[in-house]
Amino acid sequence: MSYAGLIQQLWPSDSEKPARIALVNMPFAKVDAPSIQCGLLKSVLGRAGHLVDVIYLNLELASEIGPQNYAAISDGRYTNALLGEWLFSCAAFGYRNDEEAYRAAIPGLQRVSDQLGFDYLCKLRREVFPALVQRWTEEVDWSSYQLVGFTSTFVQNNACFALARSIKAKWPGVATVFGGANFDAGMGKEFLRKLDFMDYVVDGEGEEALVQLANHLAQGKPGIGIPGVAARTTDGIFDGGRAKKVQSLDTLPIPDYEEYFETLWKLGRHNVLGKLQPNLLLETARGCWWGEKHHCTFCGLNAIDMAFRAKSPEKVLQELRELTSHYQTLNIEVIDNIMSMKYLEKVCGTLAQDQCDYRMFWEVKANLTPSQLKAMVDAGILEVQPGIESLSSHVLALMRKGITMLKNVRFLKWANYFGIDTGWNLLTGFPGETEQDYEQQRRIIPLLRHLQPPVGGSRIWLERYSPYFFDRSFPVANIRPAVAYQFVYPETIDLREVAYFFDYDMAETLPTAHHDGLFSLLQEWRDAWARTPKPFLKYQRGPSWIEIIDGREERPRSQWVYGAEASIYEFCCETDRTAEAVVRYLSTQGLPGDLQEVEAALRKFCEMGIMLEEDGHYLSLAQPLNRNWFAGRPATSGPAKSATAGAAPAVSRAA
Repeated sequence: MSYAGLIQQLWPSDSEKPARIALVNMPFAKVDAPSIQCGLLKSVLGRAGHLVDVIYLNLELASEIGPQNYAAISDGRYTNALLGEWLFSCAAFGYRNDEEAYRAAIPGLQRVSDQLGFDYLCKLRREVFPALVQRWTEEVDWSSYQLVGFTSTFVQNNACFALARSIKAKWPGVATVFGGANFDAGMGKEFLRKLDFMDYVVDGEGEEALVQLANHLAQGKPGIGIPGVAARTTDGIFDGGRAKKVQSLDTLPIPDYEEYFETLWKLGRHNVLGKLQPNLLLETARGCWWGEKHHCTFCGLNAIDMAFRAKSPEKVLQELRELTSHYQTLNIEVIDNIMSMKYLEKVCGTLAQDQCDYRMFWEVKANLTPSQLKAMVDAGILEVQPGIESLSSHVLALMRKGITMLKNVRFLKWANYFGIDTGWNLLTGFPGETEQDYEQQRRIIPLLRHLQPPVGGSRIWLERYSPYFFDRSFPVANIRPAVAYQFVYPETIDLREVAYFFDYDMAETLPTAHHDGLFSLLQEWRDAWARTPKPFLKYQRGPSWIEIIDGREERPRSQWVYGAEASIYEFCCETDRTAEAVVRYLSTQGLPGDLQEVEAALRKFCEMGIMLEEDGHYLSLAQPLNRNWFAGRPATSGPAKSATAGAAPAVSRAA
């Protein structure tokens, strides 16, 4: 039986036929991975019997203007400048002669303007993108779909609006629906009220709501009265409230990424990605288990859906194996806000036994121990975003991060040792910060040049749904939509209702200029890492001594440490220790050292710049030269004892 015949048998009457749906991924979504929103919704809708096509117009645009230009525009540094929205604003709402005003209002655009040329950006906005939208309208038979769905996160809104407006102008009977983070928790309803080419908005998780909407349309009924779906009617907006959350993520199907790879191969991978490799997106959890307890003050992720839900380890392993087997790529980007701790043993341990060459990215909390990081590396998790944010324990407490400076440094040290690529930022501008917080960071940063530097540093921006935005106990005043919004949407839109980024006045913070010295040090750190060889600080171990090789500056030097002092230094290598813990450890090893002697040795190491101290805790900064440091010896062991170990000179020498 033909496919069409099977469909007719399953849905014999007109009222029971499946809906035909297009899900569109517009610029400036990333091009090195499929849309997990479209891929998952395609699977969910397909399971309900509907016919779904996913259309990747972001890939089309990258091929059109070139992957380097696309990457420069979609760079996350310009997210709150709304560059992608501004470039599609003419296609969406008509031309406004405000290029120079926009340029003057957004000084952060200078880098991309220098790279691509501001005249080129203006040409894209005025000519290229409106013509592309018209071409996309003509090339696809949108009239064959009952529903065209748009997903939008960060800077996809105006591209979606431009195409939806063009489709509705030509085929007014085609229903349009919008969802994603940019339409979450009420933001989308303001757009729905003001933009007549929008028919429906999904507020919240769309799996169940979109299926019900498709069911209604397939039966010839309007999508009214569906939880989570706001609808335009002749009597105004019918608000269906918040969508129901998926309680068991294990019930979700595996995303369907077929059209992404079909489009990628059709256009030519190099034409779309340049030197990038395609990744598969995997979702294992929603919400944030840390944010449930202590919502980080500056974080606006998750909107009002902070409750943490995670897939079972068995489901995660199944999806990972099926996706990589089907699409034959081992590059995986996990999109969760934070890793479930239960995966460290039950997922990572199993993947290590599989011995597949996965290369995975995951967002994690920075309090992971060295042994946990090793388990992740063994599983193939080689890229992480740990949310370090600061190297001041006081500032971290102001953020509600639940971690200390030493634990952040420990993470950077062992991630670097295991070869984990660590993406992190350093943030400033928190109410309650002091000059001492930044003096301390300026003091310790030169000692950390052997560890991976932050991608960037900046004053915090204000996000909708963050505690700084909604909690009036913080000294935040004059909250207003970020200035870029006035250049991307028509005046009829209430920007306070749709903005995600806000400008603000914050009391009890240091002047911006006070952070300049810190940011200069960060740039020097990044510059040092751009050179070959990169800075390093390592030690190698002898029978009763260790040699510390310091390559943090251009001319390396060595320092030797002997006997009990060598054991003290290595005992503080794995994690931070107190002097009392060191004394207890030495006694178990039969090595000399009372509290006074231990404290003197720890102070000396700090003065040498090879150890950090905070609140009586000490962490050695040098990494073991031995690549199997965790294999073959207990984590708390030190240099081997010898008959002369106790009498060896407890001194260091430089070479």
